[in-house]
Amino acid sequence: MSYYKGLVLSEGIAVGRAENLKKESTISHIACPKDEKEKLKDAVQNSIKELEELKVKSKENEEYLSMQILLLSDSILLEKAFKEIEAGKSAIQSISIVILEYINSLLDATSEYLKERVLDLSDIRDRIIRNLNGEEEEHLSSKVIVVAKELHPSFLIQNRTNILGILTMKGGYSSHGAILCRQFSIPYMVADIAVPTGAILILDTRKQQILTCPKEQEIKHYEQIVKKLSEEQYTAVEHKNFSFLANVSDNTELKRVLQYGFDGIGLYRTEMIFMNQNRPLTLEEQYEIYSQAIKAMPDKEICFRTFDIGDDKQLPYLNAFEKGIDNYIHNPVLFKTQIEALLRANQYNSIKLMFPMIHSVAEFLFLKKWVLQIQREIKDTSYLQFGIMLETKEAMEHIDTFTDVDFISIGTNDLVHSIYHIHREDQTLELKAYLDDLIGNLKKVVDFCGKNSISLSICGELAAIGPALREFIKIGVRSFSVATPAIKVLNHVYKEFF
Repeated sequence: MSYYKGLVLSEGIAVGRAENLKKESTISHIACPKDEKEKLKDAVQNSIKELEELKVKSKENEEYLSMQILLLSDSILLEKAFKEIEAGKSAIQSISIVILEYINSLLDATSEYLKERVLDLSDIRDRIIRNLNGEEEEHLSSKVIVVAKELHPSFLIQNRTNILGILTMKGGYSSHGAILCRQFSIPYMVADIAVPTGAILILDTRKQQILTCPKEQEIKHYEQIVKKLSEEQYTAVEHKNFSFLANVSDNTELKRVLQYGFDGIGLYRTEMIFMNQNRPLTLEEQYEIYSQAIKAMPDKEICFRTFDIGDDKQLPYLNAFEKGIDNYIHNPVLFKTQIEALLRANQYNSIKLMFPMIHSVAEFLFLKKWVLQIQREIKDTSYLQFGIMLETKEAMEHIDTFTDVDFISIGTNDLVHSIYHIHREDQTLELKAYLDDLIGNLKKVVDFCGKNSISLSICGELAAIGPALREFIKIGVRSFSVATPAIKVLNHVYKEFF
């Protein structure tokens, strides 16, 4: 038995047979340019058709699949590949060259989020090449631990029911594959080790360990742990004087919010509903989305974050430079439309409106005044609570000036990056290096909110990590907003204290 350390991208424990994914194949024969162009065009169309069919089967992943279809439908992609074919390259060589150019441009970006999109592009490339070769999509016929160089999200979506866990040579915390694994509750680790197909493998994210060639006794021990974990319910335990809230990106996630017993939605990422469009959503379209969410949970609070575009998230129709107030100053019509849609949907007075990336109280007051002005213009009389997502060092250092906010939600991902310059994909791995200091800073926020009767919650990945969650509870935090599968983490830690 051998032990290896690995980077944890999605929590959990997996025991099972390893299955190495096939390596991509290539074609050396080059036909005439006209035939190569036709082959490539057909391969792209077949790839789009496959993704359309998968989108129908996997509604909750419609956003990601739509993005891939959009990329494949881009005429510039084919135009560039056709030029390579005319220069004497095969269809496979041509599409590989063009997508490699895109990949290299992302690798040169300073944003880690953009760098993680490299896997999305290689996913598209491999799908096209597979169709060029006339190969069938790879399907898992039994439950296995997938071992691969990298994880393609479309493969995960297609085969998730047969995936016990995932081990790849490379991958990042903010990659689509990692996000989906956390959504599907699939353990995912990264380590550069070789594991032959058929070998028994154990992934233990609690210890950040990968066990190869385990002894029978070790296998039985971990199988019992997995069995116990699988029997646990996702439904929230009774949590008196605590608030368990959910983070969602669209209305498809609302069913689980209700099913798992959350008290409401602590973060509705409104920008995600814009990401699949090549035009701004209309007032009516936005109203319909927000209204459906509010009607789905009339007796629960729901916190909408105004669209958070900029830096690593860009839209072709948006003048986005930096996240935060710049979003709204440079896109006043879109901001006004979103606010009006939210106000009209606020039929139960249950909406909490949260502004992201606030640096100063002046920014908050400016946006609040703007919203109230819009409310007067449309003669709306509904009640709103106004708050901020605390995620900048500047706001943290001047927290005592935010006495006019109704609530504060601490966005741990960006706050840790702002204070300690640690990217979100490394924050779990380096937790011990900064947690004590972070807790000291957050204790000041807890005391400030208590003194001024301001509601406080913690929203971000750290709220779903046991060691950090325990420290948050110790300093008096009683409200947490997490991805829906993380309800198990909240349940476990709550039981330890109460």
